[in-house]
Amino acid sequence: MSDRGNENSRPKDTGKNRNPVTGIIDRLIDIGRSRGKVSVGEMTHALNYRSYGPFFLIPGLVGMSPLGAFPGMPTVLAIIVALFAGQIVLGRRHIWLPDILERQKVEGDRLERAMKKMDPVAHWLDRHFHERLQMLFTQRTVRIAAGICLLLVLPTPLLEVFPFAAALPMLVVTGFGLAMILRDGAVMIASGILVIVGLIASLFVVG
Repeated sequence: MSDRGNENSRPKDTGKNRNPVTGIIDRLIDIGRSRGKVSVGEMTHALNYRSYGPFFLIPGLVGMSPLGAFPGMPTVLAIIVALFAGQIVLGRRHIWLPDILERQKVEGDRLERAMKKMDPVAHWLDRHFHERLQMLFTQRTVRIAAGICLLLVLPTPLLEVFPFAAALPMLVVTGFGLAMILRDGAVMIASGILVIVGLIASLFVVG
């Protein structure tokens, strides 16, 4: 995969990127509209962000979109997130995906339709979330968030038997990705709380 800098190398000129989530969705819509089939590699290479955030936000949003309901898609997305997260936990400065995953493709029109459905959500996120509690963003906290994402997606292949169950961990993955893109510590905290609530709920169900 292409070179991606670490979280500390993210451009500081946020004035040129006031709608980062909408920008990501718009790029994916354009890619889907212009190609018959879109590979995972094309989707990730098209996003010129020097941040770890999109590596979580993109698969998270796809997992929660109608595309996430297609058999096998949640597992593919979970593997991608796990590979991204594992490399971040290990402190790699450049994120890599094996060619076999980069070549995985989805129909362009399906990608376009799915992302158009996510567009109102993207606009809402850009309106309501912004840079807050930036002191929470250190290499250690980003690695911890990546480790949580890694653990969350590991059971995804088993969750595929339950409709939309795999979307739940992807919601948290999306939250951490959004927090990293916007450098919003409040969203980082909220995502962590969601993990704790989910664990408590799981214990009650099992009990």
